[in-house]
Amino acid sequence: MSIKVCHITTAHDSDDTRIFQKECVFLAKEKDFDVFLIAPGPSRKEKNVQVVGLGEKPLSRFKRMMFFTKKALKIAIDINADIYHFHDPELLNVGLKLKKMGKCVVFDSHEITSEQIKIKKYIPGFLRNLISDLYYRKETRVSNQIDAVIVPCLYDGKNWFEGRSRETVFVDNYPILSDKPRIEYNSYDRHYDICTIGSLTPERGITELLRGRKIAKCSLLMGGIFSDDDYKNSLCGQGLLRDVDYVGYCTMDKVLSYYMDSKIGISTILPVGQYVKAGNLPTKVYEFMSMSMPVILSYLPSAKEAIKEYNFALTVDPTDPEKIAEAIDFLLKNPEAAKEYGREGRRAIEEKYNWEKEVDKIAVLYRKITNIT
Repeated sequence: MSIKVCHITTAHDSDDTRIFQKECVFLAKEKDFDVFLIAPGPSRKEKNVQVVGLGEKPLSRFKRMMFFTKKALKIAIDINADIYHFHDPELLNVGLKLKKMGKCVVFDSHEITSEQIKIKKYIPGFLRNLISDLYYRKETRVSNQIDAVIVPCLYDGKNWFEGRSRETVFVDNYPILSDKPRIEYNSYDRHYDICTIGSLTPERGITELLRGRKIAKCSLLMGGIFSDDDYKNSLCGQGLLRDVDYVGYCTMDKVLSYYMDSKIGISTILPVGQYVKAGNLPTKVYEFMSMSMPVILSYLPSAKEAIKEYNFALTVDPTDPEKIAEAIDFLLKNPEAAKEYGREGRRAIEEKYNWEKEVDKIAVLYRKITNIT
């Protein structure tokens, strides 16, 4: 008997790598699962996943949270799935309503939202702790009533949902190994010295990275979306984006082609919010490793543990542009060492950090909570 599964997101795009490409597509490959995805954008059938579009996503965060969620709930009820798997904190009420209707419900918590609220610039500073506390209480109330919560890793060495959920399953956002053929690293045939692609925010150390790059006098390919125009304009005003090849939003195909044309992957995330507590590495770091790239990353506890087992990266103080520049300079001047770091990173992905080893955890959870085998 097949299990009808409906994933729901109102904040992510319908082709989101984790939600669509990894969770939905991989589950749809198994004959046991009939997979739907409710998401912004148009409807389509792709790779055995039925995407039910919510239409164009409102530019206003408030409108999205107020009206998109109601539309998503109505569609979810019409689909009449066995399991509802939702991905956004703004869908907590939707998940709870579906549970009260007798459905199996899973919350996929991509991050420690209550901690991230404390560093959100669009929330007035004096309100952040209050909103964080209110959210934490609501998240706890809902998580205790639904069937399970999925989280990527331990935080501060602990299960963030311990005592707050019926069941917690750890599923990290590792790369899809089958999509990443092994590439022989050769720094001499790559155009860019360093590369970073992802969310471009102050918390992710973009300012310090740009200052370090300027000191090192190296080329940089930067992709992603800036947190807001004021931040981007501030960087421009400081001359930090001068001579940077900024390519904006990138599809995964483009991301991989840019990585193949770059010598070093860099992720100097700052020790703030959830980042200092997370037991895993930033997703982009795993992607760098999968492409046999040497990596420069922040010296956070998660990095310290990872490089004990696989020596794939140089770690730096992300608040110190001079140290970032020194690491860049070392890898550029020592191509054989850079190549060995890249080999170790690829070995780590092949042996441990790949999606193929993670996805079965979701299938096992689904069968367990539905009692359908």
